[in-house]
Formats: sequence, C-alpha cells, structure tokens
Amino acid sequence: MFQLNINENDSSLDIALAYFNDGLNVVPLQRSNKKPPSFLGGWEQYKTERPEESLVESWFKDRDNLQVALVCGKFLVVDADSPESMGWVENNLPVTPFKVITGKGMHYYYNNPQNYTTFATRRTNDTPVERLIDIRGVGGLIIAPYNRHANGQVYRPQVLAEWDLHDFTDLPDFTEQEWLKITGVPKNVSKNATAPFSLDGVKEGSRNDQAARFAGYLISKNVNVDFIRFFMQSWNVQNNPPLPQAEIDMVVHSVKSTHDRKNQQAPLFVQAQQLIERPKDLFNPPGLLKDMFEFCESIAQVPQPELSLVAALSLASVTCGRIYRTNMNNFSSLFFMCIAKSGQGKENIKTFVEQILNTTEHQNLVVGDGYTSSGAVHSVLKMRPTQITVMDEFGKRLEAISNQGNTNKEDGIQTLMEAWGRCHGTLRPDNYSLMGVQEQYKEQMMARVTHKPAITLVGLSVPKNFYKALNGGRIADGFLNRFMVIESKEPRRVSDLKKFTKAPITITNWVNYIRRYRNETDDVMRDNAEIDLNPIVLDFDKESEELLQDFAREIVKRQDILERDNLEPLLSRSREKAMRLSLLCTLASNPDAKKITADITQWAINYVKYYDLLFIEACRDKVASSGNETKIKQVLSFIRSREQEGISKREVDRHELFRSMKSYEVKEIIERLINAGEIQEIEIKVGGKGRPTKRFIAVDPNFFEE
Repeated sequence: MFQLNINENDSSLDIALAYFNDGLNVVPLQRSNKKPPSFLGGWEQYKTERPEESLVESWFKDRDNLQVALVCGKFLVVDADSPESMGWVENNLPVTPFKVITGKGMHYYYNNPQNYTTFATRRTNDTPVERLIDIRGVGGLIIAPYNRHANGQVYRPQVLAEWDLHDFTDLPDFTEQEWLKITGVPKNVSKNATAPFSLDGVKEGSRNDQAARFAGYLISKNVNVDFIRFFMQSWNVQNNPPLPQAEIDMVVHSVKSTHDRKNQQAPLFVQAQQLIERPKDLFNPPGLLKDMFEFCESIAQVPQPELSLVAALSLASVTCGRIYRTNMNNFSSLFFMCIAKSGQGKENIKTFVEQILNTTEHQNLVVGDGYTSSGAVHSVLKMRPTQITVMDEFGKRLEAISNQGNTNKEDGIQTLMEAWGRCHGTLRPDNYSLMGVQEQYKEQMMARVTHKPAITLVGLSVPKNFYKALNGGRIADGFLNRFMVIESKEPRRVSDLKKFTKAPITITNWVNYIRRYRNETDDVMRDNAEIDLNPIVLDFDKESEELLQDFAREIVKRQDILERDNLEPLLSRSREKAMRLSLLCTLASNPDAKKITADITQWAINYVKYYDLLFIEACRDKVASSGNETKIKQVLSFIRSREQEGISKREVDRHELFRSMKSYEVKEIIERLINAGEIQEIEIKVGGKGRPTKRFIAVDPNFFEE
C-alpha cells in the first residue's frame, strides 16, 4: 500500500508522485495551518475522484512550502496527540505494523473494513490531554509520512520488521462513542487544571527547568516512560535551541527515580531510546554467567547491573580465549565500551575480573592498557596471546588521537581492529616481509607473529568524553562496530561500604576447568603465541543457524535505512558479536557442550541487538554535534549571511571556512543542517541557456509561522 522509497529530503513533488504512483490519492496542504491552498479551490471532489498525474505535478511543482496529504478511506488513521492518548491506543487497539511519529504524538494506520468515517474529538481549552484522539477515515486527510511538520520535525515511519507493509491490521468494530472512552489513564484529571509547564518552546536558560516540570507532570499521571520521551521530543524541537537528547533522557530518568523513591516503588529502567525494548531476560544470562553477574553486583560499592553483566561476560570472554571456537570460526574475544558517570561503578569491572583471575592463579591474563602503538600491541600479544585489558579514560584517549593526529596511536587502534578479526588466523605486522632483511633480524621479526590472538578489551569512559571523541570518520573506519557499547543511565548515588568477599567456588572451578585445554596441565601450549593452537569446536544447531540468518536479514534491512545517516557501519559486525557471545554463553552453561542451542543463541542476539540499536540512536543524537557545535554554528551563520544568494557546492569545497575542516565533517554538518530544517538545497537558474546551479540557502525562520 505504501511506497517507502522516499527520502525525507525529497521535494514535495517527489513525495507526492511517489504516493500517487502507488495508487493513493494526494492533495496539497499548507504547512503552516494544514489547510488546502487557495489555488486548489477545495478538495472534496478528490475524496472519490482521482486527479490526473499532470494536475498533481502542477500542485506541487516548485512549492516545497506545501505538505502532501493522503486521502483516507481504504485505510484509516488513528491520530493520537498526547502521551496519554498514545498509551490508550497501545494498550487497547491491535498492534499495527505501520505507525508514524508526528509533531505531537503518533499516527496509527489500520485497514478500514467497517468504513469508519472521519471524526475529531471536540476540543476546548480545558480538554484533558488523554482525550486527544481523532479518527481519519472515509472523507479524511492525513499528512503523509516523510513530510516535515511546521515545527521542523519529520513525520517519520516506525515499521515493525516482521510485518508486510501491505498487511495493515483490521480495526475492530467499535462504535464512535467507544473511541472517546479513554480508560488507560487516571480518571480524576481536573478539567480546569493548567499544566505547570509551557507547551510552546522556551529559550536557553529555562529549558531544563521546563523539561523537569513537563516530565514530572506526566510521570505523576502514570504515563509510560516511552511515551513521555515521544512527547518531549516534539516539545524539545520548539526550544531555542533544543536540548541535546541525552539531557532529555537524563531529566526523565532523574524525575522518574525521584518519583519512585518518594512513592516507594521499584526503580524503573528508563529506556535510553524510543522503540528499543530492553530484553526481558537481559539480567538472566545463561548458566554460570548469572552467578558471576550476581557476585559482581554483591561486591560493587556502586551497583550497576549493566556493567556487572559486562564484567561477567568479559571474564568469560578471556577465560575461553584461544581454546574454543564455533564451527563458523567464531572465537570468544569481545570488545566492550562502558559509559557511566565518574565514580559510579565502572572500576568494579576491573576489581571483579582481577579478583577471580588472581584467585585461580590466572593473573597473567590481565595486561596493562598501554596499546600506544602498533608495535606495542604486537609486543604484548607476543607475551600474552590471550589477554584482557581494562582501559580507563578511553574517551579521552580517542579524542587525543583524533585531535593530535598521533600516527603511532592511530596505528595501535588499527592493529587492535585487525586483532579482533584475526582470532582464527595469524596476526602479523603490516610491514612483515623478510625480503632484504639481514639474517640476524629475521628471527626477531618472525617472533612477532601471533597465532590466534585473543584480546578482551573493556574501555571505560564518562559520556561527555566518549561522545566528544566520536565523529563520522571513526564510525566509518569500523573500529566502533567491534564494540558492544553499554551506557548506564543510572543516576548518581552514594557508594556502599563493602567488605571483601571470597569468590564463589563454582566460579573459580569453572575458570580452572575451561583453562585446562584438553586436560593439559602445562601452560606452554595454551599461552604460546608461536603455537598455532587447535581449538575445541562447538557446532551451532540447525535452529541456531536459522536464528542467525534471520538476524542477518534484519541487519541488512536496518542498514538500508541507516545509510541516510551514514550509520550503517555500526551494524556490520552485529551477527559476528552475537555468534561469539553464543559461544561463551554455551560454555558457561556446560563446559563440555558440543552444540550451541537456539535458546542461548537467541539470548546473545537479543543482547547484541539491544545495545547496538541503543548506540546507533545515541550516535544519531550526539555524534554529529559532539565537538562540532562551534563549527555547525559557524557554517549556519555564514550561509545566513549570504541571504538568498546562498553558497554553491563548489564554494563549499573552496571557501576558507571549510578548508580547515575534514571532508566528512563538512558533509556531516551540511546534512545535519538540512535535516534540522535550517538550510535547504535549491536550484537557481543563472540566466541564458546554462544549467541551473545547486546552492545551499538558509531557511527563513519565519517561514513556518501562520
């Protein structure tokens, strides 16, 4: 039914023709007031009459101030304009595969077998927000997906991957009166009550206070946290300037935590990003991993469940290093990036890992964090082909590498990337060649070879430093997609006083049993980089293989969507990470296992998918602006100074303002300004028979006002 091969930056004409050619009737509406333009002369005839394509072209050609509206009838749209009304729809209506984020809430698309007509809730100034539901059926119009709201926000589709777009859900046979019975929210809402916050955007200096008031009011009405975030995103767009999404998340989390404490409720994990559901069994990992997780939590002065789980997984990762692989050549080595506030529990990962490995006399697996160059990485692998390192201030290190252009440290990063992918093979220095090398040095160079390198890396950082260090180049180079990025949203808290607790014998026995390597008591074979170890192999069962293939197909679909934002590389290693995680989870369940079963594989997929998607959304919100805000403001100010003349693409390449920036930075900044509605790309005819030139011009800030 819907043509989704549309880009939000497409012109109104392109969007209109895409839907029209897919069999839908379209009409133009003014962006400022959602009313038909005067030239249309009314749209009633197009409820049933299909216009000619040439007429559609004449409506929208060179009129990007217009929105594309779809004529409803065959399908119906439930228009929810508040978090409460969205909550009612989610709790009372069937799941629909197609819904669209709007400027205020959500559009839910359904089939319309009952031929419901269009009706809207009769609204006054004191209409409770939980009644803001309209029905757009026969005789109704709805703003089409990928249009831009007057506040600048895109009507962005949210499509359930497992559904076919043509299979909209049938709406039940409800009466119109039933639509007005909003039962999913408190009934004691005062009609005369006024909200303690401004629904219109506020200026810098008042944003955080208003955000806290807004979140507090909605939380007090028992509104679901996910819907609070939806609603606050729309509100935030109107602020001048908008708050970073990370700050909105923290405000919601802080207010919710305070509310729960006052009401003696269990703390609620606030989802970091919209529509990304935390797996129900996230903190119930397979086998002995659960014991490791619980022990790590018990000894932590500042318990952080997500980080305690990382500690358990990283211990299992290094314990199984080099010794086991899957029949798909996956090893257990994993990279983690843990982000949390200063002094809030990150260091407990290192404490836990070192305590277990010291107790089992495998402390040699722990190495320092001095991966300062490619040579340093090779040297430490030569001594410890299986190793774990916990790197403090990882964000600052990345930032220093990027800012200082430190070639040695950058080479070290590249070697770590290569080592991650060479678990099944041999890691050699880039310049490894014996041609022309004197005999006395050949042996030294050959000794730098590491067979089956197994690095478990845990980076630690505070959010500000980590995201400041990231840019499009770092995303594109493949370094980040090797990591599982775990960002804790837990608020600051006073640390507990904990006495030393001996590690459970079940954990220490498991580590010793796994590290034995084919009953060898001698460490020579297992920990010798020069020996090409023959690992013990575990097979994925048939159902696990099917799950992994399904996951791969889902990844490809998501990458096609993420390509618009240049974020698709972040999913390139997701299946590989899930396969590695499946291996160590299986061994934690049964160290003598021969098969990797579907239940374990599913847990691993869920874990990887959850954190990869959270990280992608964090990058969408933060990376483009991290360290670039000054440059973004400079570019916008410059383009605005050129008024209607704007700036051509050629000038972008040559102007001194842009010569100081890297090419990917310029591209990111231009794309961000376009997506934010601050600038637009237009064609200008210079005269004569010459081809029109494409130029970037600033959008008039009064353009969207009624």
